[in-house]
Amino acid sequence: MGGRGRKPALAAALLFGVLAVQFYYTVVDRNRWPFCSNNMFNRTLPRRFPQLRIRLRDGAEWTGLRQVYGLMPLEFFRVVDICAGVLLENEDPGVKDRFCETIVRRLNTRPWPGFDEVRRSERPVHPGGFTGLEILMVNVDVGDYRMADDAPLYDQQVLHRWEAVR
Repeated sequence: MGGRGRKPALAAALLFGVLAVQFYYTVVDRNRWPFCSNNMFNRTLPRRFPQLRIRLRDGAEWTGLRQVYGLMPLEFFRVVDICAGVLLENEDPGVKDRFCETIVRRLNTRPWPGFDEVRRSERPVHPGGFTGLEILMVNVDVGDYRMADDAPLYDQQVLHRWEAVR
């Protein structure tokens, strides 16, 4: 059995090794480039779990609670992580204020359309644009939550509120 028989056997062994490594990373739910666990959205949730929501000051009125996805022109799951990083892992109110001010300014001056996993930007109704941003932590109960109207939400807690100086 010359070189012809070795090449397919070597290729099969290499393929088997790659598949074994991929299987290992899937089982242990870890990512190490170039292998991906493929469990990105696979998780078990408790009956009640926290999520971020926002309110925007549109003219003189505050909007109802909304998802955070329309705050930045990024994939929706990245927006959540960025907001959580700035608002939950940072104690400096100045950083939080600058973050909120930057978001409001961007929403007022350069809105974006939705595409793929990027949600459409929040749009003001009032001609003066948004003048404030409030970020809240709420609890969602998997037993009675309705995705269509994003309700009911429990235990609303304001994490940060920013309003433009008038």
